[in-house]
Amino acid sequence: MRPTHFIDFEASGIAPDSYTIEVAVVYPGGEYQTLIKPASYSDHWSYDAQDMHGLSREQLISEGQTPLAVAKAMNDLFDGKTLCSDNPADCFWLDVLYEAARIEATFEVKPIEEFMGREVASEISGRLPIRKGHRALQDAQVLSDTVYTYFSDMPEQGR
Repeated sequence: MRPTHFIDFEASGIAPDSYTIEVAVVYPGGEYQTLIKPASYSDHWSYDAQDMHGLSREQLISEGQTPLAVAKAMNDLFDGKTLCSDNPADCFWLDVLYEAARIEATFEVKPIEEFMGREVASEISGRLPIRKGHRALQDAQVLSDTVYTYFSDMPEQGR
């Protein structure tokens, strides 16, 4: 099955008490992107992560939406869909977001391997450009474009 919806998260770090700070989804005909305010109990912050994504905790507090607002918006937009990620950790970040929101997701996030197998996923991952900075929308767009190009480059019988 070829994915049509692509998701990426950014996080406050990689420690167990890190939390989601940004999410973006690219899908046919649109895109969704938002910054996420830290939940009241979220206090871990990695300056190494901040250097990678360029977002400050203060920016999240002033410009972000609450985890509940983000989770509700995503449920409305993606209800019943399966979203593709290039990183299995994004399944964890989805859980962290919805735990903070205290509601259940009405859609799934699966790593690319579950859509098309390990071999094809490895080929696609090898085509992803190496980028210095990380932002959720750009990362989701790159994954979407790379998957689309991969299938466009395949001979007709291989699709």
